[in-house]
Amino acid sequence: MTKAEYKKAREELLVMLVCTVLVALLLFYVIPVLIKVPAAARKDVFTPQTFPYFLGIVMAVCVVIGDIKASVAFVKARRQAQADGALAEKAPKKTRHEIIASLIPWLVYGLVVLYGVGINRIGFIIPTVIMIPAVLLLIGCRKWRYYLYVYLFAAAMWAIFKFVLHVQLP
Repeated sequence: MTKAEYKKAREELLVMLVCTVLVALLLFYVIPVLIKVPAAARKDVFTPQTFPYFLGIVMAVCVVIGDIKASVAFVKARRQAQADGALAEKAPKKTRHEIIASLIPWLVYGLVVLYGVGINRIGFIIPTVIMIPAVLLLIGCRKWRYYLYVYLFAAAMWAIFKFVLHVQLP
């Protein structure tokens, strides 16, 4: 067993654990909080929450099975990799540039979340004007014409919503 197979088993276990957290969030927060049951329907056998809970429980069973399979595969891969000596070598230390590069997806995600909050709070135009250069600079774009293309696309979307669909953006 190689180190690559060990890494794959570790990644699969991590994905399954993330899925477990998401299913738990769905069952214990999303469904009870976001799907309201009218007072008149609370005593019924089938409520607006019945089908989502059914699907959530099916997903939870699948995730638990996946967790077990991924855990077993990970333990086997780790034992085999240790026996083969594949895990004995130390990973080279990351440089500052590599650390920053590994954070870029998280920073872009944070900017997108801030953009969504900004649109709801102060409207479409100001967050869009700020967000475009922030993301393009973060991903390393230096060509001015790409900034122009994205601004033109944003202006076209605004015009379509405003004049064609007659929908006022926030």
